[in-house]
Amino acid sequence: MEITRNNFLDELENIKRDLGKSCFIGFDAEYTALLSGDCFKHRLFDTNKERYNMIKNEVSKMMMTQVGLSMFQYNRDLDSYLAVCYTFHLCPQVFGDIDQSFIFQASTLNFLCKHNFDFNKFTYEGLPYLSKAEEATVRQNIKNKTLFNDLARMLNMDEERQLQNYYSQVSKWLMRSKDDTMYLDVENPVFRYIAHIELRMRFPNILTTDSLGNSKKILIYRDKSVEGANSAPMVTLEDDLMSYLLGFSQIIALLEASQKPIVGHNVFLDTVLLHNQFVGPLPNQYSEFKRNIHNMFPYIYDTKYISHEMGKKLSYHEVWKSNALQDLYEFFAEGKCRKLQNGVNFITLSRPFSVKQTYHEAGWDSFCSGYCFIRLGHWAACENRGSYRPAGPTETISALAPYCNKVNVIRGAVPYMSLTESDPPSHRPELLYLKSLARRTINVGQVASDLATFGSIDIKPYGRRAALIATGTQQTAQKILKEFRNSKEYRIATYSVYKHSPATKMVIWSGALITGSLVLYLLHRKLK
Repeated sequence: MEITRNNFLDELENIKRDLGKSCFIGFDAEYTALLSGDCFKHRLFDTNKERYNMIKNEVSKMMMTQVGLSMFQYNRDLDSYLAVCYTFHLCPQVFGDIDQSFIFQASTLNFLCKHNFDFNKFTYEGLPYLSKAEEATVRQNIKNKTLFNDLARMLNMDEERQLQNYYSQVSKWLMRSKDDTMYLDVENPVFRYIAHIELRMRFPNILTTDSLGNSKKILIYRDKSVEGANSAPMVTLEDDLMSYLLGFSQIIALLEASQKPIVGHNVFLDTVLLHNQFVGPLPNQYSEFKRNIHNMFPYIYDTKYISHEMGKKLSYHEVWKSNALQDLYEFFAEGKCRKLQNGVNFITLSRPFSVKQTYHEAGWDSFCSGYCFIRLGHWAACENRGSYRPAGPTETISALAPYCNKVNVIRGAVPYMSLTESDPPSHRPELLYLKSLARRTINVGQVASDLATFGSIDIKPYGRRAALIATGTQQTAQKILKEFRNSKEYRIATYSVYKHSPATKMVIWSGALITGSLVLYLLHRKLK
């Protein structure tokens, strides 16, 4: 089901109920920008800390336009899963001093158009949201009694005219009508909050409250002392305003409070965006970022990492052609996993998607992630017990516990980001040190071209005549060392910090000079 500004409040209780029944939640997000530029290039050199530091400033310009949540509910009697899927459409908002911004790249627009992204739904119907930092600012302004003044200053000319129109309507009603009540239609919740306060200030004898059964109408009583009626308390108006402003952030808070496992596919960037959009500005310290994410969601599973590790147990003819989400889902959905030929749990959707199922639609992708999680967990549980039969969610989650809070890292120095511990050591071969013999200045592009046929490599300059080479496999490193053993163009060796580091060389030479000077000084003293 698609959730927008128009139906969010109507569906909120259903979302809460479905979340409460779920045993885990599939997650996916779509963004306003594709990952282009130098800071998003995945290099074999990169540690997770280095990659985080490179992308954190650029990510602050991006936002999630869609979030998909699939709530997987287990039926013990039928030994099956029911997935209730939601696609939430988000849009940034302007409120007081808060002016959320983002960048749309032309390449992203082309990509979104190709996948039938609904720009009208994003712009006109997207849910608002606040980070925890932004929420704290608004609540502090409410506490300090400065919020109304800030909002009144932010009104544009059309809004000022509309507010004057409300005053005029109420004034005419008080003077010309004998009716005890009147209604004002005020669509925008922020404007409705302002209208309540302004009307009370202008007409101190009236009583204003929200109309029962229609939250978009302000009900006004001529006599504030009328029996059975009460003016809406300020705290109620403020709570209603906060509920609107928080929008989708209320769903994030529900997920955080539920402590249910979150399942996604290749979620490194998702976690960074989650922090920036719903916690606050990304911290400078990588360790603090990991701690904040783990505090929010203590159980995160990444099917990209799980499938990569479990795929090592399959032969070439048994394994999926790739562990991209679409390939992985179709591998399991089409019954190609020989390990799960019998006794698998049925997985059904509570309602079909309103459009043809398409990848890169957040709700559908969140379902695919959860589907693969169930199949991978079933396989792992069967491996643990030595027999193949259906597995419930408790056994499935237990079987995948070794992979919990390990987030896949694409083409980096380490295989995953650990949200609970120190990241693992590098799993790449030792770096290679290359020195140009034929040229006084190294040409990195030419070196990359010369080594391109050997396999997956990355190169970065290391001084004027040298470069470091990171290789994807030990075999690639050995082939390069063998091929260039007697080269007259490049000297290539396994990198040694003692032999090749300029800083180390400087320390050694400095030490030698100091030692030599001291010896000469002592000899001179002795001879004298």
